[in-house]
Amino acid sequence: MGNRFTKCRIKLTFKNYSEQQQEVFDKATMAETDQASMDDSTKNITIPTTKREFHDVQTSTYWLPKDDSEQMRLSAQHYALKEVFKTNVLSSVIEMLDFDRGIDILDVGCGPGAWIIDMMDDYPNCRYQGCDMVDVINRKTMPEQLRFCTGNVVEGLPYADNTFDFVHMRLFVLALRSDEWPKAIKEILRVTKSGGIVQVLEPNLDLPKETDNLFYKANKALHIICQQRGQIPSVGRELERMLREAGNTKILESVYIPTDTTTGTIAAKKLAWSWSEGARGAMSVLGPAMGVTDEVEQQKFVKDFHKCMLTKCGFYNFNAVAAQKL
Repeated sequence: MGNRFTKCRIKLTFKNYSEQQQEVFDKATMAETDQASMDDSTKNITIPTTKREFHDVQTSTYWLPKDDSEQMRLSAQHYALKEVFKTNVLSSVIEMLDFDRGIDILDVGCGPGAWIIDMMDDYPNCRYQGCDMVDVINRKTMPEQLRFCTGNVVEGLPYADNTFDFVHMRLFVLALRSDEWPKAIKEILRVTKSGGIVQVLEPNLDLPKETDNLFYKANKALHIICQQRGQIPSVGRELERMLREAGNTKILESVYIPTDTTTGTIAAKKLAWSWSEGARGAMSVLGPAMGVTDEVEQQKFVKDFHKCMLTKCGFYNFNAVAAQKL
């Protein structure tokens, strides 16, 4: 009885958290695209200060915050990506692995654990591990079948060889240098069982052809910062090649999905909100690269950037690849 009660309480707690995320989406993403309604839709949203909390891992080039505001954004971003792909797991993976019976799953770079906890609703019989270089998991909402530990995919994950049936990794575009990607791919394959599958998802942060808008300005600055840090802003299109070159793999599925944030769809609005809030979190780095250093001006830029993505120019194209370890 006690265990059943605990599980129900945990599930209800996370359900409430998910509903809070949806409320944020309703305020921030469901506005009409005319000036008055967008102003009205954003005026009640809490705008966090530009003074943010960042990780202190000296070997990492990751440049987004680790504070509560960022964890909320990451959780919301999970549902935006699910809206884009209409799934958490590619179809070939579902066909190959017995999720209903129960398998061992690892989420690398799990952040607040939104992907894992969402997966638990669909596949409650699986056993889940989350790993991240910073500990931001909310222990109060962490179900029993989830285990978390800190670890760095480049320096080595804290798991034995051939541990997991399915390893999931995504959105490391602003975390890994170009020479670290092959190491990361080999590491997730190391902890995957023979016959197991890895799924990797990344965006292509390409520059738009139109240069007279804030979307171009922000992404141009992002490209400059990525170049300085040795990162690949359009790493999504490199995933299949890197997985092939890792050796001992078979590509099961490679999916490319373009998105246009001006279309007015639910997915478009969710992505526009998520990425504009990402820009807010990165403003201590992004702002100086754009010549926007005043805090008030930075907050105004984020608001105008969001409007630009909804009405004028905004796109992010994603690649997701599933590969089996032979």
